[in-house]
Amino acid sequence: MEGTNRFKHLYFLGIGGIGMSALAFHYLHKGCKVSGYDRVRTPLTRDLERAGADVHYEENPALLAEDVDVVVYTPAIPADHAEWAEIRRRALPVFKRAEILGRICRDYRTLAVAGTHGKTTTSSLLAYLLRHSIGCNAILGGISLDLDGNYHHDGQSPWMVTEADEYDRSFWQLHPFFSVVTAWDADHLDIYGSLENMRDAYRQFMRQSQHFIVQAGVAAGLEGLEAEYVYGLEGDAGLEERMSGKAAVGCRVRVENGAYRFDYEGPRATLKDLELRSPGRHNIENAVAAISLALEAGVEAGQIRALLPGFQGVARRLERKAGNGKCVYYDDYAHHPVEIAASVSALREFYPEASLVVLFQPHLYTRTRDLAEGFARSLSAVDELFLVDIYPARELPLPGVDTRLIGEKVRDIPVRYGDKEAALAWVEARLQQAAQEKGFIVLVTMGAGDIDRMGGVVAQRVAAGDFGGTGKKVEGGLP
Repeated sequence: MEGTNRFKHLYFLGIGGIGMSALAFHYLHKGCKVSGYDRVRTPLTRDLERAGADVHYEENPALLAEDVDVVVYTPAIPADHAEWAEIRRRALPVFKRAEILGRICRDYRTLAVAGTHGKTTTSSLLAYLLRHSIGCNAILGGISLDLDGNYHHDGQSPWMVTEADEYDRSFWQLHPFFSVVTAWDADHLDIYGSLENMRDAYRQFMRQSQHFIVQAGVAAGLEGLEAEYVYGLEGDAGLEERMSGKAAVGCRVRVENGAYRFDYEGPRATLKDLELRSPGRHNIENAVAAISLALEAGVEAGQIRALLPGFQGVARRLERKAGNGKCVYYDDYAHHPVEIAASVSALREFYPEASLVVLFQPHLYTRTRDLAEGFARSLSAVDELFLVDIYPARELPLPGVDTRLIGEKVRDIPVRYGDKEAALAWVEARLQQAAQEKGFIVLVTMGAGDIDRMGGVVAQRVAAGDFGGTGKKVEGGLP
């Protein structure tokens, strides 16, 4: 317990981040003083303030309290931030977010979800299943609609559910009791240099796990490591182990009444006719992973069957925000070509006759540069596309890298470009047009940056059927 309890006043540089705020909530629950800096006030920072954190929004060394005894920071904080000099002058101990997460998880039996896609949905579903059965703590990388946040505290449970982030090899700080690797497609090549280097980092994470399972596509590259079993969907390559009981499989998948029905077959249980209301077959795969870890933790099969239909999902993971008789609006965090393809496929399956209209904001200049071809392939599958200016996050602009690097490779659909204000104006015009059309449109804002900030206005327009501020009401209920 020494690792997490010796701090009395923690200061978070970037306290409003999704990962940082969860750590701050944890220490507030532990009775520590918590303060921090972020650029803007958000719903998360307001929640932290209500919970007792002292948060400021200007780079001001004078606001760093005298009794701070440790600083936690996120890589998004630039090296020239005005408060670094004061932190160095006081010689305060400084830790990355991942290091603090590792210290916290030493005190629990940790169930960790790693992978370039699916981490947040899988860990949120796992936390939901455990919370309502055997109990758990949770530190998540997104806002669980079931937990109403990114953190859950259970003073009695020994279990911790968390995400294991590959960025900057952060997951090397964890030594889980049981982990899952959902995918390891190319990402963060600015850190790793190559796909193989990234996969080497994943292999090290697996070595640090007492037990682990992997998605079928990962299994072929383990190079001497042995998973407890593999998992996937019926028909996936790499699930030959199914015949020997060394695989967990989602099978007999069908869509009924706006939800998936499927069976789960795994080494610990067989569950028939399960119901999942989250769009996308990738979410069935995420559910197979979460069910597998829940069973390993001791959740009973009957509890899983009863709980699964109630899973609401994760904010910004194909989150349905509003709808009417002419349009439905989703907001989605997808920021990698594989994630985009999965989201597009999910919406096509649930709305096969609709026109799919997507506003995509690329995240990071380096990712746009490295994955432009993949982005273009995935986005060519929509019907209309608006590319919102790149969200830089921690990066400075790169010469020759902008959204046209993607758009000029997109095939056979109209592509438009602009900032968020231009995107919102275009959406309102497109909604007004939709009111005059016979068809139905699925509208999606997509990306890991700040594109969701326009979502409130869009949702209000769609929910009211008030398109373009015209006051025109569209008849019909929700689709």
